[in-house]
Amino acid sequence: MLRLTLTTFFTLALLLCGSAARMAAQGDTKITVKDGGSILLRADGLDSGAKWKVFHNELRHLRPTGVLSALQVTEAGADRCGGDPKCAIDPSQPWTIQVNYGASSVTIASISANNGLHVKFSRHMPFSQWQKTGNPDERGFGHGDGLHITGIAVNNGPNLCAGKDGCEIDLTYTAQ
Repeated sequence: MLRLTLTTFFTLALLLCGSAARMAAQGDTKITVKDGGSILLRADGLDSGAKWKVFHNELRHLRPTGVLSALQVTEAGADRCGGDPKCAIDPSQPWTIQVNYGASSVTIASISANNGLHVKFSRHMPFSQWQKTGNPDERGFGHGDGLHITGIAVNNGPNLCAGKDGCEIDLTYTAQ
Protein backbone atom coordinates (compact mmCIF):
# COMPACT_ATOMS: atom_id res chain seq x y z
CA MET A 1 0.00 0.00 0.00
CA LEU A 2 1.31 3.43 -1.02
CA ARG A 3 1.00 6.09 1.66
CA LEU A 4 1.38 9.81 0.91
CA THR A 5 1.84 12.32 3.69
CA LEU A 6 0.72 15.92 3.24
CA THR A 7 4.37 16.98 2.83
CA THR A 8 4.95 14.34 0.14
CA PHE A 9 1.77 15.35 -1.67
CA PHE A 10 2.71 19.06 -1.60
CA THR A 11 6.23 18.29 -2.85
CA LEU A 12 4.78 16.28 -5.75
CA ALA A 13 2.35 19.09 -6.56
CA LEU A 14 5.20 21.61 -6.66
CA LEU A 15 7.25 19.37 -8.94
CA LEU A 16 4.33 18.87 -11.30
CA CYS A 17 3.11 22.49 -11.37
CA GLY A 18 6.31 24.46 -10.93
CA SER A 19 5.62 26.50 -7.80
CA ALA A 20 2.95 27.41 -5.28
CA ALA A 21 2.51 30.86 -6.88
CA ARG A 22 1.96 29.28 -10.29
CA MET A 23 -0.63 26.91 -8.85
CA ALA A 24 -2.55 29.79 -7.28
CA ALA A 25 -2.43 31.99 -10.38
CA GLN A 26 -3.96 29.55 -12.84
CA GLY A 27 -7.64 29.48 -13.65
CA ASP A 28 -10.47 30.90 -15.70
CA THR A 29 -12.58 33.95 -15.04
CA LYS A 30 -15.83 33.96 -16.95
CA ILE A 31 -17.64 37.19 -17.79
CA THR A 32 -21.14 37.37 -19.24
CA VAL A 33 -22.94 40.50 -20.39
CA LYS A 34 -26.48 39.88 -21.53
CA ASP A 35 -29.84 41.40 -22.31
CA GLY A 36 -33.13 40.65 -20.63
CA GLY A 37 -35.28 43.22 -18.82
CA SER A 38 -32.06 45.07 -18.06
CA ILE A 39 -28.41 44.64 -18.87
CA LEU A 40 -26.80 42.00 -16.69
CA LEU A 41 -23.10 41.61 -15.87
CA ARG A 42 -21.85 38.35 -14.37
CA ALA A 43 -18.14 38.17 -13.54
CA ASP A 44 -16.70 35.18 -11.68
CA GLY A 45 -15.25 36.16 -8.32
CA LEU A 46 -16.68 39.69 -8.43
CA ASP A 47 -17.60 39.81 -4.75
CA SER A 48 -14.91 37.48 -3.48
CA GLY A 49 -12.48 40.38 -3.60
CA ALA A 50 -9.72 38.06 -4.78
CA LYS A 51 -9.85 38.85 -8.49
CA TRP A 52 -11.27 42.35 -9.00
CA LYS A 53 -10.48 45.90 -7.98
CA VAL A 54 -13.55 48.14 -8.15
CA PHE A 55 -13.42 51.79 -9.20
CA HIS A 56 -16.38 54.15 -9.69
CA ASN A 57 -16.73 53.25 -13.36
CA GLU A 58 -14.28 50.40 -13.88
CA LEU A 59 -13.56 46.86 -12.75
CA ARG A 60 -9.96 45.75 -13.10
CA HIS A 61 -8.82 42.14 -12.88
CA LEU A 62 -6.08 41.73 -10.28
CA ARG A 63 -4.19 39.07 -12.21
CA PRO A 64 -2.91 41.00 -15.21
CA THR A 65 -0.88 38.09 -16.59
CA GLY A 66 -3.84 36.33 -18.19
CA VAL A 67 -5.12 36.22 -21.73
CA LEU A 68 -8.44 35.98 -23.50
CA SER A 69 -9.02 32.28 -24.15
CA ALA A 70 -12.60 32.24 -25.50
CA LEU A 71 -15.28 34.65 -26.66
CA GLN A 72 -18.79 33.90 -27.81
CA VAL A 73 -21.39 36.43 -29.00
CA THR A 74 -24.95 35.22 -29.52
CA GLU A 75 -28.26 36.80 -30.45
CA ALA A 76 -31.49 34.83 -30.01
CA GLY A 77 -29.26 31.79 -29.45
CA ALA A 78 -27.52 32.18 -32.84
CA ASP A 79 -23.71 32.28 -32.96
CA ARG A 80 -22.73 35.76 -34.19
CA CYS A 81 -19.01 34.82 -34.36
CA GLY A 82 -19.39 32.37 -37.24
CA GLY A 83 -17.98 29.47 -35.21
CA ASP A 84 -14.74 31.34 -34.34
CA PRO A 85 -14.03 30.51 -30.64
CA LYS A 86 -12.35 33.92 -30.14
CA CYS A 87 -14.68 35.92 -32.42
CA ALA A 88 -11.83 37.32 -34.58
CA ILE A 89 -9.76 38.47 -31.58
CA ASP A 90 -6.06 37.71 -31.70
CA PRO A 91 -5.27 37.21 -28.00
CA SER A 92 -1.65 38.24 -28.58
CA GLN A 93 -2.78 41.77 -29.54
CA PRO A 94 -4.70 44.48 -27.63
CA TRP A 95 -8.46 43.98 -27.96
CA THR A 96 -11.75 45.66 -27.04
CA ILE A 97 -15.39 44.65 -26.96
CA GLN A 98 -17.91 47.51 -26.96
CA VAL A 99 -21.47 46.79 -25.75
CA ASN A 100 -24.03 49.54 -26.38
CA TYR A 101 -27.09 49.74 -24.16
CA GLY A 102 -29.38 52.70 -24.85
CA ALA A 103 -27.19 55.82 -24.70
CA SER A 104 -24.69 54.01 -22.47
CA SER A 105 -21.99 51.41 -22.96
CA VAL A 106 -19.80 48.81 -21.33
CA THR A 107 -16.31 48.21 -22.70
CA ILE A 108 -14.37 45.04 -21.95
CA ALA A 109 -10.72 45.29 -22.94
CA SER A 110 -7.18 44.12 -22.36
CA ILE A 111 -5.23 46.47 -20.07
CA SER A 112 -1.84 46.39 -21.73
CA ALA A 113 -1.07 44.60 -24.98
CA ASN A 114 -2.85 41.27 -24.58
CA ASN A 115 -2.48 41.09 -20.79
CA GLY A 116 -4.87 42.08 -18.04
CA LEU A 117 -8.57 42.79 -18.20
CA HIS A 118 -10.83 45.67 -17.36
CA VAL A 119 -14.52 46.38 -17.68
CA LYS A 120 -15.28 50.10 -18.12
CA PHE A 121 -18.73 51.64 -17.70
CA SER A 122 -19.90 54.86 -19.35
CA ARG A 123 -20.59 57.87 -17.14
CA HIS A 124 -24.33 57.22 -17.55
CA MET A 125 -24.10 53.87 -15.76
CA PRO A 126 -21.24 53.80 -13.23
CA PHE A 127 -20.62 50.52 -11.45
CA SER A 128 -21.96 51.99 -8.19
CA GLN A 129 -25.44 52.14 -9.79
CA TRP A 130 -25.52 48.45 -10.75
CA GLN A 131 -27.80 46.48 -8.42
CA LYS A 132 -26.88 43.10 -6.89
CA THR A 133 -28.90 40.06 -7.90
CA GLY A 134 -29.34 36.73 -6.11
CA ASN A 135 -25.94 35.64 -7.48
CA PRO A 136 -23.06 37.41 -5.65
CA ASP A 137 -21.11 37.63 -8.93
CA GLU A 138 -23.93 39.42 -10.81
CA ARG A 139 -25.11 43.01 -11.16
CA GLY A 140 -28.05 44.36 -13.16
CA PHE A 141 -28.55 47.86 -14.52
CA GLY A 142 -31.78 49.50 -15.72
CA HIS A 143 -34.20 46.83 -14.53
CA GLY A 144 -37.50 47.34 -16.33
CA ASP A 145 -36.29 50.37 -18.32
CA GLY A 146 -37.33 48.77 -21.63
CA LEU A 147 -33.89 49.19 -23.17
CA HIS A 148 -31.88 46.45 -24.87
CA ILE A 149 -28.34 45.88 -26.03
CA THR A 150 -28.28 47.57 -29.44
CA GLY A 151 -24.72 46.91 -30.43
CA ILE A 152 -21.74 44.66 -29.84
CA ALA A 153 -18.53 45.46 -31.68
CA VAL A 154 -15.32 43.46 -31.41
CA ASN A 155 -12.17 45.50 -32.12
CA ASN A 156 -14.29 48.29 -33.67
CA GLY A 157 -15.66 45.81 -36.21
CA PRO A 158 -19.20 45.51 -37.49
CA ASN A 159 -22.20 45.41 -35.15
CA LEU A 160 -22.82 41.79 -34.11
CA CYS A 161 -26.15 42.51 -32.40
CA ALA A 162 -29.24 43.96 -34.04
CA GLY A 163 -30.90 44.51 -30.66
CA LYS A 164 -33.87 42.32 -31.42
CA ASP A 165 -33.74 39.35 -29.12
CA GLY A 166 -31.36 38.68 -26.26
CA CYS A 167 -27.80 39.61 -27.21
CA GLU A 168 -25.16 37.98 -25.03
CA ILE A 169 -21.38 37.90 -24.66
CA ASP A 170 -19.58 35.07 -22.89
CA LEU A 171 -15.88 35.77 -22.41
CA THR A 172 -13.30 33.51 -20.74
CA TYR A 173 -10.15 35.10 -19.39
CA THR A 174 -7.44 32.64 -18.34
CA ALA A 175 -4.89 33.69 -15.71
CA GLN A 176 -1.49 32.13 -16.29
